[in-house]
Amino acid sequence: MTSLDLAYRHAAYFAPAPDSAAWQLGAQWLGRCPHSGHNLAQPVPEFWEPAAFAQITREPRRYGWHATLKAPFALATHSSPSDLRAHFLEVTAAAHLPIVLDLEVALVANFLALVPRQRCAPLHDVADACVRGLHLCAAPLPPSEIARRRRGGLTARQEDMLAQWAYPFVLEDFAFHMTLTGALDALSNAQKQQLQQHAHAWFEPLLTQGLTLDGVSWFVEDLPGADFRWVERFGFAL
Repeated sequence: MTSLDLAYRHAAYFAPAPDSAAWQLGAQWLGRCPHSGHNLAQPVPEFWEPAAFAQITREPRRYGWHATLKAPFALATHSSPSDLRAHFLEVTAAAHLPIVLDLEVALVANFLALVPRQRCAPLHDVADACVRGLHLCAAPLPPSEIARRRRGGLTARQEDMLAQWAYPFVLEDFAFHMTLTGALDALSNAQKQQLQQHAHAWFEPLLTQGLTLDGVSWFVEDLPGADFRWVERFGFAL
């Protein structure tokens, strides 16, 4: 039995290749590399205390630099990590081409993220394939998790998606985002603006050159509440 057999949850993310500049930018911003397991020095904004910046990025740091394609899930009793890996390969063996995303830094609800400037149909196709293909290995959500997902209020369609796919924000309601901070409710408008400007300057190479989505990454959460770690990256079959 391997550590993957014992892992609490698995997830399908878009994450840049670990040896890329795009990966380094995001991992350093969050202060942790899920590939190496090392903590990294963060680019602290001017006039900010390092501890304050570490706190505001604490929640996304646990998940690692990514955009969710298939939200974290436990393996079904009939599935194994090798079954899941086979489905990752099936998903990425489809006729996907690299997708260059035109991104911007934006406030999404109450947190900061990199998001596409406009809807990208091929990106949604990849996310839909991950949701449908990998769900074959997913265990049903426990009632406590279903209740947690409902706390923010869901539309009728999102309730249907939660029941069918164990996550409400999929398919028509999927929104690609690479999370940069936790909730910013405690910050003033001036602080939020300063933080957004700092993120824009730090991620300028991605904002000007675009970010290429050319694969899907497998991450795991070994124990409840543990940091997510990188397992494997599956490049698109060109």
